[in-house]
Amino acid sequence: MSPGTYLDPTTRPFPFCPGCSHSQVLEALAASLAQLELPTNRVAIVTDIGCIGISDRHFKTHTFHGLHGRSVTYATGLKLANPELTVVVLVGDGGLGIGGHHFLHAARRNVDLTVLVCNNFNFGMTGGQHSVTTPHDGITATTSEGNIEYPLDVTGLVDVAQGNFAARLLFHDKTLPDVIAQAITAPGFAAVEIWEMCTAYFAKRNKVSRKALDEMLEEHGFKTGVLFDRQRPGYSQQLQAGVERVSGAPPSHGQRLEAEFPQPITRRRTLLLAGRAGQKVRSSAILLGRAGALSDLHVTQRDDYPVTVMTGHSIAEMIFQPDPVNALGVDVPDILILTAPEGLARNMARLASLPQSTTVYAVPELLPLATPARVEEIPTEALGLKRQRTQLVLGCAAYVASKTGLLTIEALLASARKETREEISSANVKTLEAIRDTLLEE
Repeated sequence: MSPGTYLDPTTRPFPFCPGCSHSQVLEALAASLAQLELPTNRVAIVTDIGCIGISDRHFKTHTFHGLHGRSVTYATGLKLANPELTVVVLVGDGGLGIGGHHFLHAARRNVDLTVLVCNNFNFGMTGGQHSVTTPHDGITATTSEGNIEYPLDVTGLVDVAQGNFAARLLFHDKTLPDVIAQAITAPGFAAVEIWEMCTAYFAKRNKVSRKALDEMLEEHGFKTGVLFDRQRPGYSQQLQAGVERVSGAPPSHGQRLEAEFPQPITRRRTLLLAGRAGQKVRSSAILLGRAGALSDLHVTQRDDYPVTVMTGHSIAEMIFQPDPVNALGVDVPDILILTAPEGLARNMARLASLPQSTTVYAVPELLPLATPARVEEIPTEALGLKRQRTQLVLGCAAYVASKTGLLTIEALLASARKETREEISSANVKTLEAIRDTLLEE
C-alpha cells in the first residue's frame, strides 16, 4: 500500500501555517500505516482541539474528533469496544496538558493505544500561550519574561506510569515512519513524542531552528529514539483473558445480527444521506445499516457533522455490498439523498462533478439542482412526510432504498423493531409502514 491510501486527496493541501511541521507528521503517519498495510476500515484516528486536532479530516480511515484534552479518553473507549481496531491518537502539547490525567491513566492501565504527542512547546491555535512542555526560559504570549516552569518529560511520564513503549524524535527524523510503525505494533500503551516547529509563534519568539532543537534536548537531558519497549500484555488482551476465565467465553462486542432476508443486491452500492443536524440523519443511517446486515450484506457508515449541537449539516456515507468492505468513504455515490439546505450546501461541489450514473433524490424544496447526475423528486406530501421533522429522513431513505432495490421494506421494519427504546421503535415502524402502504398503492 502507498501513503496515499490513507490520505484524502480532496482535503489537500494541509491547512497549516507555512513551515509548520504538522504536515510532515501526517505524512509520516500515513507512511507508517502503509508500511504495516493496515486496512483503512480497521484504523481509527482520534483528535481533539488544537492545530494538530484538525488532522482527522485528512484521513480516509475511521476518525473521531472531540473536546480539548479528551482524545485519549475517546480512544480508550473505541479500543475497549472494538479491540480489533488500530487506534492512533494525535494530540498537541496543549491537549496533553489539559488531559494529562487521561494520558497518565491510559499509560498506567497499559491500554492498547498509540499516542503521537505533537510537541511544539505552546498553544499554537490560540495565540502561542505556554504549555506543560514549554522549555524553561521560553518566551510565549503568557511568559514574556521567560517561562519559570520546567517542561514535562512526556516519555518519562510514560515510563513512571509503566506504559509499554515510548520514543522521542524530531519531526524531520527520517526514521519517524518506522518508529511510529513500531509503536503501533507494540502491545499495550505506546507514545511517540515528536518535537516540532511552531513557525507562527514559538519558533519566531525564541529563534528556534533545527539546531536549536538539538540544543534544547541536550540542555534538558532528553534523549531521542526508542527509549524503552516493554512487551507486557496490553489491557485489551488481559481484559479478554479475564472475561474468558470467569465466563468461559470471550467477551461480546456489540450486537450480533443474523441474516433474516435474502441479499437484495449482487454488487457494491454506495449511498450518501445529507441533511441537517436534528433530522436524525445518523440514526436513520444506522437503521438502514442494520437492515443491510439483516439482509446478509456487509455495511459501513461514516458520519460527518460539525461540533455544534442541533445546527449545521449532518451527513452519513454508506457502503452496502455482499462481500466484506475493506475501504471507507464514498467519493462518488450511486445514490445521493438530500433532505435539507445544509446537506445541499455541504455537497454543492460534489453535485457539479457527479456522473450521470448517480441518481440524486431530493425533497421538493431543494429543486431544481444543477448537476450532470439524474435527479428525482421525493414525493414528501404523498408519503405523508411534508410536515414531519424527526421522521423525514428515515421516510425519504426508506422510500429511496425500496424504490432502488437497495433494501426491502420488510428488512427495514425488522431493523426498526430491534431498536431498544420502545418509543423510537414504534415511531419508526409507523413511518415505515406508511411508506410501505404508499408504495403498494403506486
